[in-house]
Amino acid sequence: MIGTRRTHLVLVAIVGAVLPGVAAEPALAQGVEVAAGSVTVQATPSSVPETGGEVELFALVRDDRGRPLENARVNFLTQTGSLGSGGRLVTTGPDGGVTDRLTVTAAELAAVEENRFWLAAAVGSGGGQLVKEDVAVRIQRQPDAAFKYSAGGLLVAFRDVSAGQVTSRQWDFGDGATSTRQSPAHTFPEPGCYAVTLQAGNSVGSDEVTRLIWVGPGRAPGE
Repeated sequence: MIGTRRTHLVLVAIVGAVLPGVAAEPALAQGVEVAAGSVTVQATPSSVPETGGEVELFALVRDDRGRPLENARVNFLTQTGSLGSGGRLVTTGPDGGVTDRLTVTAAELAAVEENRFWLAAAVGSGGGQLVKEDVAVRIQRQPDAAFKYSAGGLLVAFRDVSAGQVTSRQWDFGDGATSTRQSPAHTFPEPGCYAVTLQAGNSVGSDEVTRLIWVGPGRAPGE
């Protein structure tokens, strides 16, 4: 599994300041003749695999009357990945819209501990004010397989406690029996030590874990 470190992503947008590593002109409100009333940002797709990928960004700017605002200068902001604009201001068209592209690598996503990161679009609204909207992009991580069990004689109850989003499971109880349930119960044929394996997977990949469990009265030899 890829190691992670805790990173708290807080996007702070104020006039004359941008996020670290993002180049932008200092006075975002300058050059906007009509005040922006709102900005809406959309990320497509809304999630990326932990191996990296690209996200298309679209921002729609409207004036204070709800009409599309042309020639508004928009700044896309992110602390994860790199923008096609390089963080420079981009200008809306007649429909009030403007696009950008975000590229993220596996190494950049590995530095994000949470299963999502944030980006934003900001535009000057006049009078030194800033209109901004944040949007989250989810990270599709490979599961980290793990399970717990509780034995009562030959009957053992299992529970999948894998980390990450799991969409498929394959249990092998070590006696020829299998299951695809999330929390199966299995009756073993006789007392003994069994190697139980859980494989947890999703669209990114899969991970598996094997544990030796003692089934039957008493404890396993050597315990």
